Amino acid sequence: MSPQGPRTNPHNVVDADGHVVEPPDAWADMPDEHRPVITRDASGYEHVVVAGTEILAVPLGTLATPGSDFSDSSSFRSLAEAQPGGSDPVLRLSDMDEEGIDQAVLYPSIGLYAWAITDPAAAVSVARAYNDWLASYCAADPARLFGAAMLPFQDPAAAVVEMRRASDELGFTAAFVRPNPCMGRSLQDRDYEPIWSAAVELDMAIGVHEGSSVIIPTLGSDRPFNPLVLHAISHSFEEMLAFAQLVTFGVLERHPGLRVVFLESGGGWAPFWVERLDEQAGSFGGFCPEMKLRPSEYFARQCWISYEVDERTLPALLRFIGDERVVWGSDYPHHDATFPGAVAALRRTIAPLGPVARAKVLGENAAALYRLPPRHAGPARVAQRYFAAVTTKDVDAIRSLFSPDAVLTTGPAGENTVKGADEIARFYAEGPFGYDDLAPNPGPLQVDGGRVVVDIELHIDGTDIPVRDIFYVSGDRIDKLEIITLRFAES
Repeated sequence: MSPQGPRTNPHNVVDADGHVVEPPDAWADMPDEHRPVITRDASGYEHVVVAGTEILAVPLGTLATPGSDFSDSSSFRSLAEAQPGGSDPVLRLSDMDEEGIDQAVLYPSIGLYAWAITDPAAAVSVARAYNDWLASYCAADPARLFGAAMLPFQDPAAAVVEMRRASDELGFTAAFVRPNPCMGRSLQDRDYEPIWSAAVELDMAIGVHEGSSVIIPTLGSDRPFNPLVLHAISHSFEEMLAFAQLVTFGVLERHPGLRVVFLESGGGWAPFWVERLDEQAGSFGGFCPEMKLRPSEYFARQCWISYEVDERTLPALLRFIGDERVVWGSDYPHHDATFPGAVAALRRTIAPLGPVARAKVLGENAAALYRLPPRHAGPARVAQRYFAAVTTKDVDAIRSLFSPDAVLTTGPAGENTVKGADEIARFYAEGPFGYDDLAPNPGPLQVDGGRVVVDIELHIDGTDIPVRDIFYVSGDRIDKLEIITLRFAES
């Protein structure tokens, strides 16, 4: 038998906003005049310069190590000391296994600040080099790692070319933009219309991702400087303004197929801001002739919001957004990431939700947003779909997974038998199992042809019961499932 990963989750767990950390060799094949130059000063700050323009000044290893503190200069880390999984995909996959993350969509670290490049030709070179390196990183496991392309917005025509290359040649599922102005143009600028059209044509999602900066134009930068205030304002307020611009200037109206996700800004602003814009549209909507719907309707049709894993307002506010519009991001391996423990924290946060809503937040929404393929294939995929259907008590899905004359046996020696897909579905509909009964998540899938074995613990009536599930799969249906109670079977 071959294992299909260290664990299988009862639902697909998708990190909608992870990060890579670009090593120096990411830029190795670039023209000398465009290659980023990184130097470290006596204070521990690393300065990134592209074509004569400084785009970032920060201790890069501190930026890219969970739990780091920017207020303590004695603890500053260099780029070489960053969390290793940020630049090594094998180590990242190991960290994902530790966290219980099935799939991750990846955004840059240094590359977030390419928005500040003032030479369009250099911006094009940096974007191509970054995307090529990211594609090689994701190639470590194309079923689990997915890239969000960098686009050189300094040259909109070149951005379209690079988006097509990223989609057609590199297999990326998304592209990212910053909410800030780029060379004097904001996101609603008509020069960007071909980019939005291409995103719809290529079926690529757009991730709006801020990064705190004193170089890139940022809301609040005209007020007394404080890193805490700037970081808090830039991430949330810039994304709020970006949503307002995309709606009120007609971008989402002109491109109804455009999918947009707002990342790393918290999710609590979305209900307030969407309602505020709806209210303002009553008095000032005449200034927005291309806005045909209410802002809330555009959000419900085309937008997603990423919550932090420990954002306590998520359960309370979900009904104002819609449970299909929320994703989550780990921010791994950045300084403010929760690692280890991101998924555990998220599960605690969403515990008050029902099982269907939990499944959507954990991964179903992100998979739909980014158009991700399933992590597992063949019989392993059937087993994973089974766990998802059982833990949400989706009776129709359970029925569809079993062949019409399937057999289910349960008990220490398989003494209880249920025959037929309809009866099996009824067994689950009327039985005691639910999402919280899986403690912990299922173990590794052991696959041998059409036979899949997985060990699991059921938590029923305060008792942990070790169980072994043995699936016999033909095509995309289960012909037989043996559920063996190990405690009694092995005593």
